Amino acid sequence: MKLLLLAGSGLLLAAPLLGLAQTAPAAAPRYYAGLGVYSSHFQKLGKWHNGDKTGFRLPVQLAAGYQLRPRLALELGAAYSGITTTYAITADYSHNSFFNPTGITPYTYQYSNTTTEGLVSISTLARYTLPHRLPSRLHLAALGGFTLEHQSIYSRGFEGDDLSGTLQTVPFSRRFSFDNLLLTVGLGLRCRLTQSTELNYHFTENRLIATSYPGIAVYTTTASHALGLRYSFGQH
Repeated sequence: MKLLLLAGSGLLLAAPLLGLAQTAPAAAPRYYAGLGVYSSHFQKLGKWHNGDKTGFRLPVQLAAGYQLRPRLALELGAAYSGITTTYAITADYSHNSFFNPTGITPYTYQYSNTTTEGLVSISTLARYTLPHRLPSRLHLAALGGFTLEHQSIYSRGFEGDDLSGTLQTVPFSRRFSFDNLLLTVGLGLRCRLTQSTELNYHFTENRLIATSYPGIAVYTTTASHALGLRYSFGQH
């Protein structure tokens, strides 16, 4: 939560500076929302292999923005991917078993574990559209802000044996979560398809500046990509 508050505070401090940098006259409020695919060092495309059972293997991103001025907008994006896997075994350790030499009481061992892992990337960005000579349908923008990465792991199941004469199992349940805060800068390219619909692409570079993961080293700058459709609405 402290990381998220820090990210939000930094963006609020940066927004007025970006506003001073542009001189275009103010326009009426305008909103946009979109859906697309996302890929980064944290949420890689193809991360979940075919052996994984159920979940969102493809990182999906929801985005929403508010147009403060003709060239300046604030944008919030949230990408998610995750899976649930189940592993279970039942082993019969008899006198003839390689794992149980003669003289040890034969027994049956059972183990079952279901693990759910979720990855969330939340970005708060200021978008400043750059003056350019591109075709009228294309718009290039500078992006700057923060990204919060959250990983959650929930493992539950049981293990037990029948050494006492009857099968005795012991349940277990464990939860873990970690957060990373990154400084994010990059470029965004928009292609207008209709009056209110655009194809949007983001390329950003991210630098880890804080983490709750124990023992992790500050890694070098990593890249992220986002591609999707956006719909604009509200007053123009």
